[in-house]
Amino acid sequence: MKNAHLVKLFVNPVAGGGKCRKLYPEIVQGLHEAGIRCDVIVSRYPGHITEVSSELAARGCETVIACGGDGTVNEVINGIAGTETALGIVPAGTANDFAANMGISEDISVACRIIKQGRLKKIDLVRVNNDKFFAGTGCIGFDAEVAAFAARTRKKSLDPFLAHVLGGILKFFTYRPKTVELRFNEKRYFGKILLAAFGNTRSYARGILITPRAVPDDALLDICVVKPMPKQKILSTFPSAYKGAHINKKEIALYQTDAVWVQSVGPMELYGDGDFITTTPFRLKVMPKSLNVMAGCSVF
Repeated sequence: MKNAHLVKLFVNPVAGGGKCRKLYPEIVQGLHEAGIRCDVIVSRYPGHITEVSSELAARGCETVIACGGDGTVNEVINGIAGTETALGIVPAGTANDFAANMGISEDISVACRIIKQGRLKKIDLVRVNNDKFFAGTGCIGFDAEVAAFAARTRKKSLDPFLAHVLGGILKFFTYRPKTVELRFNEKRYFGKILLAAFGNTRSYARGILITPRAVPDDALLDICVVKPMPKQKILSTFPSAYKGAHINKKEIALYQTDAVWVQSVGPMELYGDGDFITTTPFRLKVMPKSLNVMAGCSVF
């Protein structure tokens, strides 16, 4: 890594329900052992990391390291999108799906070595309307409502993983399919859905291969539409999604595009990389090769 003095480490102390705060001393030690010296910036409020990382990128900061989960990474991405500033990641959140898709281990020493090696990959980002980005997966419908439930309960100090489990159980019994319209490639999908996922990467929700054919640098967005199905079939289909085998079910429709317009009968929330982004209607557009990521050697 060149210009170590231009490296900044963003720490989100609440990531992973406090996991990041507990691991912080080990993370700093791992970076030092890898020969990486950096200034530490602790997140103080939602959006703080985006504000500071944007300022750093404008001043020519070479590398920013996100220490946290998918939400922390997303905050950094929204600050450095479209710049030459490189993103390093030390996973310390609940799911860490984006890091996993970049070949970055949750083993702190391994993650630090990847940053030290400085192997850059230019990947696409997904722009939401004209002002926000996500790099992994966005979703509406069932999964977004589970994420919303988990976000509300996290404020009550409930463990994040448990919050998602409880949300999944609750929504399994109470969720009602919503009617949506997707327009892309001069095509139109209109109908009720259980959920729709928009993937720049293959997995979300800690390893569910919802868009198993997605490649983060192919300038395409993979869409997985899950149509309504009986609860018994949902239960039998869910395990297959961890292997990407759900795409063989008749209730699953897959599409690829570089842009999509989404609207619904009644407002629906879009969650991207685990955090709320916007409500319908919205437009997603792939921005090719818009982010430099320090990735593991075994990915795409």
